[in-house]
Amino acid sequence: MWGQGAEQWSRQTERASTLDSSEQLQLLELLLAQGSLHELLTTFASRVARIVRLHSLLIDCGQPRHIVNGEGAPHHCSFELRDDNHCLLGLLHYGLELPLSHTQQRALQQYHQLLSMPLRLMLRLEQLQSQVRLDHLTGLGNRAHFDEAIGRAVEQNCREHHGLVLVLVDLDRFKLINDTWGHPVGDLVLARFAQLLREVIRTTDQAFRLGGDEFALILQPAEALAWQPVQQRLCDQLRSHQELLSFGVGCSLGAASWQSGMSVYQLYELADADLYRGKSLRP
Repeated sequence: MWGQGAEQWSRQTERASTLDSSEQLQLLELLLAQGSLHELLTTFASRVARIVRLHSLLIDCGQPRHIVNGEGAPHHCSFELRDDNHCLLGLLHYGLELPLSHTQQRALQQYHQLLSMPLRLMLRLEQLQSQVRLDHLTGLGNRAHFDEAIGRAVEQNCREHHGLVLVLVDLDRFKLINDTWGHPVGDLVLARFAQLLREVIRTTDQAFRLGGDEFALILQPAEALAWQPVQQRLCDQLRSHQELLSFGVGCSLGAASWQSGMSVYQLYELADADLYRGKSLRP
């Protein structure tokens, strides 16, 4: 049995659950006014919390995202989110302190219907933004994304130093590969090498293609020598990758660790100098 406080709260939310047409319009306008997917979902969760006792709320639109992250919920339920054409947008998974009443279920369906339009727009916008930030050939972040990410990483470390290492990588003799086997093979080599870069870094790190055969890795949080195990894993992967071995693919690497007061330009210049210093020492 629920306690007296839970019963009183349940009666209050029963009265406040359903929205009349004016309230629906107000909520829709509020949701549409949000500037990002995160803001949209946070605003939605705050309104839902008025009618149900939330422990957790997760939305899965191909990639699960916790909106409210809590543990130990005694009750769970899930709802499909569909647009006006009945196309599935995603799933909402609730963790609740109390079981849903019929009135609360109907109210949530009403809230979900109001969420579907701005959610569809935000998901599409996020998809377009992602496409603009990705290199079409390798699927890694492009130069514009790198410039944004390294700037943000330096700003974060200025506020609280957790360690940041920039690694620049380029392929050895890549022009010879293009000249010998043609650009389609060169594109294949770049795509395969990009996949190796994804495999040798952690989930907290980021990989980018800057252009041509030039790549960059942002390692954070990271000690000054965090690039060394990355280099070792990359070399091991190259030695065992039969497809890349058949084209004689090798790579050179340069790294720099961010220090207090260092600008993005200075960090990049140090990594670039280290890259070319290493290339000049090779036979």
